Amino acid sequence: MTRSDSAYYASHEIEFEKNTAMEITGSRPLGFFPGLCRGTVYPGFVYNSEKGARSVSVTYGQETIKIYYNGGGYFVDAEKVGQVICRYQDTSEAAGVLCRVGQGSALLFGVHPEYDIRLVDLSDHPEKEQILQELTESLPQTRKLLSDSLVKLGLKVEVDSSSGVPALTPIYLSAVKKELVTAIKAKMLQEANSDFILEDSNDQFLITSLETYLENDITASLKELSVDKPFLKILYPDVETKDEGEPVFPNKSHTPYFNLAKYYGSLLERRKLEWGGGAWYRIGNAMLYSEVITSTQTVLDKNYNFAQTLPNGLAGALQFSFIVRHSLEYTKAPVVFVQYLIALAIVESIRTRKGYENVPLRLKWPNDIYADTQEGLKKVGGLLVNSNFVRDEFLLVIGCGINLNNPQPTVSINDVIQAHDPKLARLGPEEVLTHALVTFEKFYMEFCENGMGKWFLDRYYSRWLHSDKVVTLTTHNNEKARITGITSDYGMLEAVGVDDYRKRYTLQPDGNSFDMLKGLIVKKQ
Repeated sequence: MTRSDSAYYASHEIEFEKNTAMEITGSRPLGFFPGLCRGTVYPGFVYNSEKGARSVSVTYGQETIKIYYNGGGYFVDAEKVGQVICRYQDTSEAAGVLCRVGQGSALLFGVHPEYDIRLVDLSDHPEKEQILQELTESLPQTRKLLSDSLVKLGLKVEVDSSSGVPALTPIYLSAVKKELVTAIKAKMLQEANSDFILEDSNDQFLITSLETYLENDITASLKELSVDKPFLKILYPDVETKDEGEPVFPNKSHTPYFNLAKYYGSLLERRKLEWGGGAWYRIGNAMLYSEVITSTQTVLDKNYNFAQTLPNGLAGALQFSFIVRHSLEYTKAPVVFVQYLIALAIVESIRTRKGYENVPLRLKWPNDIYADTQEGLKKVGGLLVNSNFVRDEFLLVIGCGINLNNPQPTVSINDVIQAHDPKLARLGPEEVLTHALVTFEKFYMEFCENGMGKWFLDRYYSRWLHSDKVVTLTTHNNEKARITGITSDYGMLEAVGVDDYRKRYTLQPDGNSFDMLKGLIVKKQ
């Protein structure tokens, strides 16, 4: 669990800051830890802030480790119902616990062994330097605690002790046309200072040409960089040798795992299949590609000035994010449905290929992609849409994670394709991305013009998992209801009573539930 409140809400009972203004007590539905989580262990917690954070000592085996802490609790009598992973040194109470849940397991912490303190903003913390020093020194032991704990969950964990966390790699700018690279580069440099550094709220960027980066010592440009923010290098290619209208991208030696020439070729070919040759399509025209990055979603969503330099439809691959500017003038097109458009686009971009029509990829409402395998349903992708409202439009950052090739921890899309029909070719990341982006843009244009109508819903319902499924309404005496569709206003599930079809319900998901359709909350009746 990566938030300070997650372990509380994953426990059967919560007791947070009892007898204070922040008090939260009572039972919670998940119950992964079948007991009480009580906190805070250390005073000073501040909501939505790192000001109350601290470095605390926990015991793990024979070791004492410093770990990041911000408002977490401890698990009461944990040894009676689970396996204690680590304890707070000051109190000997359980700080981490492994619990059996049905046929699986859950790993809960009141501290944060998953945090890399070098990426946490402690700029307003009075003990910033001490916390940074202690937690940076303890990173190897903290990572070992986390990796050992994940092994206890039954996961395969590979740790390269010689190199630790991989370094961030350069981000390469490319585009379908020379003039687009030139325009994006100019906007970025306009936002940068005299040392070509673009300082933003979450990250800081060096904007320079690929040739300059390779040929020169750039340390002089980095002397004023803040140590509190990740530093990302945006490298743009030389455009002077390129013809007008020709794709511009770095040599393949810089992007060995993603063929940009193939990507742009596939993008243009796929658009030709659309009405009028798709000459007005824009999503995917420019790309920022990196092999190791903090988060494609965070880079675009948490850096407003940087995002404003990028064109509508910029993408990164294959755990990718892209930008859409959604105007308020689209009165028929509520912004909440954009997540449904991209989810369907990814499934349709594969299942509409000749020979791939029956590959068992399905949609789980509201924003997950599943494969129907012999071992049951397996998640192979997920979507996230972050929204900021600027003047008269939404700036949407649409993030997609698609497991195309990795056989672990569950199954990959290519594995599903091969199991369905071994004669079908495995798909490459370039073509999957281009087909998904073109399909999404096609859906999005019709959505903006006509809203969420039959043209979309018929496709969506044919791919989703939920038609006529019966769910339990946990807030209505466990009444049974049958799902009939999604609402036209906010895209929530619609259901009717099993015993009384005159009872109609509008449902929203319990965001903490990992079950397919359990724990639904009644929004209104």
